[in-house]
Amino acid sequence: MPDDPKPTFWATVWAKLKWAATQFFAPGVALVVIIVAILLVAMGWKELQIGGLLGKLFGKKDPEQRAIDVANSVSPDRVGPDGKLIPQGTPDSKGDTQAVVVPINDPGLFSNPDTVTFTPPGASKAVEIQLPDGVKAKDVEHVIVVSPEVTVVSVKDTSNIPAQKIDDLLTKYGS
Repeated sequence: MPDDPKPTFWATVWAKLKWAATQFFAPGVALVVIIVAILLVAMGWKELQIGGLLGKLFGKKDPEQRAIDVANSVSPDRVGPDGKLIPQGTPDSKGDTQAVVVPINDPGLFSNPDTVTFTPPGASKAVEIQLPDGVKAKDVEHVIVVSPEVTVVSVKDTSNIPAQKIDDLLTKYGS
C-alpha cells in the first residue's frame, strides 16, 4: 500500500486558518453584537434582547418541544369512564375542561400596537383583540377568551404596567 501523501504547505495553512476562524469567529461576532447592544441601550433602547441571537451564534439548538406543544398535550391521567383519553374542549367528570392553547401572532414592525391578533382553534382567519388604553402589544403575555365578548389580558412579568391597572381598565371599559 502506498503511503498517504503528505499535505502540501498551503493545505496545512488552509486547515489551520479554518480552525482559527471557527474558534474565533463566533466570539468576535458576539463581542461586536454585545458592544452594539450596549450602545443601543445607552441611547434609550431599554427592551433590547440579544440572548437568542447569541445562542444561535454559539450553536444552541432549539428545544425539542415548545411550551405551547406541552400545554396542548393531553395528560395520560385524563381518561373518561370508558378508559379513553378525554380530548381538549370536553369536560371530565369533575367539569374541568382542558383548553386549546394557540399562540399570539407576534406584532410586526408596522402592526397596530394597540391590538393583538391570534387564530382561534378551528378558525381560518385571525381575530383581533383591542387592548385597554395604555397597554401595548409588546407587553401582552397571553389573552384568554372567556366568551366571544369577554377577554382577559395578562401582561408580561417584565412589563412596567402593573397587572392591577389592566384589571381596572378592563372593569372600567366593560370588557
